[in-house]
Amino acid sequence: MAGRVDYHIEKYLLTESAEPERLTRQWAEVLEECREQGSGAEDRLRLALLNVDYVTSFELPFRLLLTRAPQLIDGVRNELQLSQKNVLFNGKRFGCVYSLKMNLEGIPDEFSYHLKTRIHRSEANGGSEAPYRDIARQVKAPRERLRLALENGLTVTALDGLFWFGIQRIAADVQRLRKAGVRIVTSETEVFDTLTGTNRRVPAYSLAQPE
Repeated sequence: MAGRVDYHIEKYLLTESAEPERLTRQWAEVLEECREQGSGAEDRLRLALLNVDYVTSFELPFRLLLTRAPQLIDGVRNELQLSQKNVLFNGKRFGCVYSLKMNLEGIPDEFSYHLKTRIHRSEANGGSEAPYRDIARQVKAPRERLRLALENGLTVTALDGLFWFGIQRIAADVQRLRKAGVRIVTSETEVFDTLTGTNRRVPAYSLAQPE
């Protein structure tokens, strides 16, 4: 993929059915500070861990646009002395809660999230969000969305996977597709998004060309 991919975010709302107002305020303050400072991925994670009572492994990629959240957590776990609790997301996906607090009693065992977005995607060759959005409407399973996108000749960045396919750890899904025989090429591309206000390089995936 040549050139930069820009993501103009008109609407981006992640809600949890029973989220306390205190957490909603804390997240709003963290996101505002991240934008003002132009914080990188690790700094965004640190701000959240230091200023939100607790965070979940499900929400971190979506709220902070982290494409390598597990690795980033591992990088700060010992330094910040994180406490951890296993929980369930949307009735089917297991994950964790992280907090600087030692006592995690009172934190729910289950969370129900819903994401509403309106995002415009643009790149130098004229590509848009339309084909990604169409695939998301056709197929529900995140990994099958990725497979279909690749088979249709699309290059999928880590943010494409997050925004339209609901994929939080795209490298893991790519690895599973490769094991299933799908020949996928990995590259990097520059992206910019208006949510974090930052330029950075992220992984991008495409189908290998026949030899």
